[in-house]
Amino acid sequence: MGNPINPKIVETQLSGAATMQLGFTLVEKMHLDGGQVVNASLADYRIPGIHDIPPMENEIVEAWQSNGPFGAKGVGELATFNVSPAIANAIDDAVGVRITELPLTPEAIFRALRAKAGMPIEDRR
Repeated sequence: MGNPINPKIVETQLSGAATMQLGFTLVEKMHLDGGQVVNASLADYRIPGIHDIPPMENEIVEAWQSNGPFGAKGVGELATFNVSPAIANAIDDAVGVRITELPLTPEAIFRALRAKAGMPIEDRR
């Protein structure tokens, strides 16, 4: 990640990025009706709250970055790369279905389990 100029900010960036990706992975989805977003307000668009976030530990691995200022490098995006695959792999390991679209909702898992069992999926939308 380069040289952490301010390690506390680095830890906060990593936690924030992981939390953002957790929301994309589990709950965030824009619902459209005729091309219009119908859950455009924070009252209707679910994002993770403080009680939705698991305990996190961040470990800073330093590696001098010769082309960055003071050996630093951007770090925020790094924590987004592994959240979705880790949760999808955990679901696959737990119940034996691979879900490849986000969000990984209970409904998506239910539908995947029904499809795997060859059972019809009733669409009530």
